[in-house]
Amino acid sequence: MSTSTTESGGLPGWAKAAIVLGAGVVLAGLADYALSQAGYPSLGALAWAMGYAGAIAVIWAGWFRHLEFEPGG
Repeated sequence: MSTSTTESGGLPGWAKAAIVLGAGVVLAGLADYALSQAGYPSLGALAWAMGYAGAIAVIWAGWFRHLEFEPGG
């Protein structure tokens, strides 16, 4: 993740990651609530889990995939 802003003066990388994660959790939570209230609690739980996992996957693909973690010595 980058802590600097983009050349166009946009948000820093960590802020974009926080927005993606927050939106993924909030939207998944709303889907869970709506489906649970409609009488489909299992489907709601699945929607929440898939939304949360999707947000994590987007963050990994966008910010962490290219990083190489090597033991320092």
